[in-house]
Amino acid sequence: MVRTVLIVDDDSSFREAARNLLAARGFRVVGEADGAVQGLALARQMRPDAVLLDVYLRDGDGIAVAERLSATGGCRVVLTSSDRHAAPDRLVSSCGAAGFVSKENLAGPALKAYLAG
Repeated sequence: MVRTVLIVDDDSSFREAARNLLAARGFRVVGEADGAVQGLALARQMRPDAVLLDVYLRDGDGIAVAERLSATGGCRVVLTSSDRHAAPDRLVSSCGAAGFVSKENLAGPALKAYLAG
């Protein structure tokens, strides 16, 4: 069961909204990163159960970050983007992510389902 989540997104207002939503659903946000490099470092340091990861980051590709996180194991990766077509199913599965949720649907049931496994 996922209990701790790391949020990796370069939009601070989205990170705040996601943090509040996750907390309301009983998850504990253990950290936030605004880019790929910081996200990978925090994931290694904090070892969250899951990472909510933007596909488009200011300093890297979220898909490549998902591949690295999935290769090391230990956490579920859920991709997100404001572009609901940013991560087709084949791309999600090939990078090892549990799923993709568009930012506009973050409050819907899909995020909780992906985090629950």
